[in-house]
Amino acid sequence: RGPCCRHEGPSVRPSRSEYNDSSPLQRSNSFTRPSGKSIYNQRKDYSQTLLKPQSNFHVEHLLTVRLERDIRSINDCLAHLKVLEAQGRVWGQDLILQVKDQELVLRDVESKEELEAYPLGRVQGCLAALDVCGYDSVLAISVQERSPPGTSVLLFQCEHLGAETLKSSLEKLVKQWKEEQRSQYGHR
Repeated sequence: RGPCCRHEGPSVRPSRSEYNDSSPLQRSNSFTRPSGKSIYNQRKDYSQTLLKPQSNFHVEHLLTVRLERDIRSINDCLAHLKVLEAQGRVWGQDLILQVKDQELVLRDVESKEELEAYPLGRVQGCLAALDVCGYDSVLAISVQERSPPGTSVLLFQCEHLGAETLKSSLEKLVKQWKEEQRSQYGHR
């Protein structure tokens, strides 16, 4: 039978005797449809949220590389990723990359535990790279470390959303934050 055929087996609906008096279904048998105005306002609010950049992203953290003598740029980090991948030495972890409370936060997917947080003011830049060794869509984010001082590059595989889209959203969020900081402290 295809999905469009009628089900002719026994009814799966409970009989009246299976409902007890305390059942919430007994208390209200009617469903009230929201008003047209209410639906319109909900849709309007929803469309406004679509205009805001997304701030939670499911990614796979591949590697964090500290910029030093031999590795001086994001491109050097991507080359290093290729070498490690060829050797089978990349150990990825699924994470939630989140922009929250003026920070770029890395969270565990299951426990939601915060693993690392970087103030947005320390995010130096993003680069999206396609087809890097076995990875379709890699996002590189450079951040200024506090201690020891220096720059690190975080590399993420972005299968769900794509590195370009994620890069664009992160850049918008960082730009928004910087504009808020300027207006808050009177700098133009």
